Amino acid sequence: MAKDTLKDQLHECHRDNNHLKDSISAMREELESVHHDSNTRVQDAVADANSEIAQLTTTIGAIRDEIEALNNDTQRKMQNAVADGQIEISQLKETVATLREELEHLRLASNEQLAEETANFNKERSQLQNTIQELRDRIETNK
Repeated sequence: MAKDTLKDQLHECHRDNNHLKDSISAMREELESVHHDSNTRVQDAVADANSEIAQLTTTIGAIRDEIEALNNDTQRKMQNAVADGQIEISQLKETVATLREELEHLRLASNEQLAEETANFNKERSQLQNTIQELRDRIETNK
């Protein structure tokens, strides 16, 4: 009986040993699976982060391009506005010069006309004074 008990105990030890080996093997597989899942999650997280970084980099580039385009458009509009302003100033200066010339011409013409009218007035006055004197002289002679 003692042999049976010893055999049973040995058999039970082998069974326990096999059970422990199976448990260790299962735990090792689960640990490897967890490690693999963890590595997969880390790789997925890194891939997601890299994808997000790429998207953000693309977005930043697009925004920079848009800002540059807006700056260029603004610069172009400012240059056009300045050029238009300079053209308008030049045209206004030409208009002022033309109007000054015309005013000077009109003033000279007016002065000439005034001098001519004054001369005609003086001539007519002199003629009238002569006529008056002749008439007075006639009246005096007829008296």
